[in-house]
Amino acid sequence: MKIKIDKKNGPVVFLGTMNAMPMMYALELKKQGVDVLYFVDVPVSDTLSRPENHFSEISYPYPSWIIEINIKSQILLPIFRKKFAKSLDKKIDKLTSKPVQAYILNGFFISLSSYLKSTSPKISLSHGSDLDTWADIDGAVNLSNSFNANSIFKFMPKLISKILIKKIVSRQFHGFSSSDSVIYFPKGFNSYGDRVINKLKNKKIQCFERYDISFNPLKEQSRTFKASEGKLVIFSGVRFIFDTFLEGNEQYNKGNDLIIEGLAKFYKNNKNILIHFVDKGPDVDKAKALCETMGIEEVVVWHKEMKFTELLKIYDESHICFDQVGKHWIGAIGGYAMWLGKPLIANDSLPVNVGFWPNNNPVCSAKTANEVCEWLCRLQNNEVREKISLESKMFVEEYMGPEKLLFELFQFNGDK
Repeated sequence: MKIKIDKKNGPVVFLGTMNAMPMMYALELKKQGVDVLYFVDVPVSDTLSRPENHFSEISYPYPSWIIEINIKSQILLPIFRKKFAKSLDKKIDKLTSKPVQAYILNGFFISLSSYLKSTSPKISLSHGSDLDTWADIDGAVNLSNSFNANSIFKFMPKLISKILIKKIVSRQFHGFSSSDSVIYFPKGFNSYGDRVINKLKNKKIQCFERYDISFNPLKEQSRTFKASEGKLVIFSGVRFIFDTFLEGNEQYNKGNDLIIEGLAKFYKNNKNILIHFVDKGPDVDKAKALCETMGIEEVVVWHKEMKFTELLKIYDESHICFDQVGKHWIGAIGGYAMWLGKPLIANDSLPVNVGFWPNNNPVCSAKTANEVCEWLCRLQNNEVREKISLESKMFVEEYMGPEKLLFELFQFNGDK
């Protein structure tokens, strides 16, 4: 059943902003004429999750509908649920005289679902690990054994940290199971997530599937095909996760080691290349060592995590891009590349196998080092790249736009 939203009534409230992903839905709601309050809980230094770094129409200091709140770590939310819910209720009451029409909760804000005082619908919008790792009760023991990198836990006695992590998982699952609707990736993307979704469906929770990104941050960028006249520039903005799984879920394997190995094989035949990597993820040091072992370190440029505008400059310079070639799925890094017309080498198995994408899509599909190398060899040719560039731009707009989910979820005032 759709949630009714009256454009003349109170706001839809967004709590949680992982990778600024929820903002794409907030902006779509505003386009529909719906009042929105959007809370940002991360510091200015967290450029990845601050919406002003992704969306050109958002400036800082923020307009009145975007509110900054100071939370040292989201993982405190499920530990002190009542305290945070009460504090947020007070802030919301001061910001609007009208009742909240719906809450869209992300990350550990989901654990507050049953504690926010309003009886308005609670929608849990998962970014991935907040559901398939931190709400997976059956995986809580594995998580408590493996997760020791967070500053809150690493100084605790191991027994206490294990008990606390299990409690957080339980409370996060309770948050999902107290929601009116849950949004997660398609069935078949992640077996851990499927396990949680099945439990929620057994509790009669309405579950929706999403596999979309916002192209708003890219709207001022050039989509003109870029021929290579000198060096062939290759960009992989994928987080380095291929050996260390801090949250115990190996399905987040990005296959960066296979990307490096494939690049090294290609480099033996073409020395006139430049590779851009981003220095992020638990396996960055291992990746750097692997680049040296494979003999490509001299053509690799490492970038610190950067503002989105700086990331776009690297996209613009690049001729070929990568998303993951491991066990995960193609995300915004790959979607942006396709929209910009950059041929994308990635493992497209999950969206194809579950029927979200057709098999004959323009992704340069690879899941081994040899396949990576083979695609790089083909993509040296400007004509091959130009054909894939055009197909990619058309494909990604059809299959990854965010509007579809909102109209599945909401019935807007005046809609039938």
